[in-house]
Amino acid sequence: MSAVGLDSILANQGSIDSSTQTAASNSMGKDTFLKLLVTQLQYQDPLNPVENTEFTAQLAQFSTLETLTDMGESMDQMSYLQGSLNNIQTLSFIGKQVSAQGNIVHFNGEDVNINFTLDDRAADAQVNIYTEEGTRVRSITMGELAAGDATCVWDGTDASGETVSQGRYTFTVQATDYSGLAVGSTSYAMGEVTGVRYDGGITYLIIGDKEVTISDVEKIVAE
Repeated sequence: MSAVGLDSILANQGSIDSSTQTAASNSMGKDTFLKLLVTQLQYQDPLNPVENTEFTAQLAQFSTLETLTDMGESMDQMSYLQGSLNNIQTLSFIGKQVSAQGNIVHFNGEDVNINFTLDDRAADAQVNIYTEEGTRVRSITMGELAAGDATCVWDGTDASGETVSQGRYTFTVQATDYSGLAVGSTSYAMGEVTGVRYDGGITYLIIGDKEVTISDVEKIVAE
């Protein structure tokens, strides 16, 4: 009777490729791999046992798999802890004056001030407002504007004059000069941070009726 190796046992499972023990152990995890290793010992031929070098290699393989699994679990825990610490630290922004880039506004039933800066004088400028899904709800023509800071006031109505639902919206600025060439613009928010919101792993600072991400903050004004 020939020895029954781990490869033979894996072959009987049907859904697992027995070409390499490494592939099987990586796909099934340490618990299943250890169970199969014990099964191999139960079915081996006493007159022709598994070679010491082969058995040692299998144990080393299991040890490596177990170490990698434990490391993965530890990294997940560290990542979760780091995320929690970052969220706690973000609360320190509340009450501080900040300046940040961003094109997210929050409509709560009142007029929204949309702030942006033009790189050059514009012959025509237009502000487009979109839902979070990307549907345009309103375009506001502002006409001729000087270079520098500008503000567009949105009353929360759509193109039909109907008041939109309260919530988050985004905006873009399109501006051209007298030659019809595009004029660069930067949208921004400046004011006191009144709250913090977490969504999908992203932290947003609430500045009045606007929202910006932590990475958008350019300056924190000293109190």
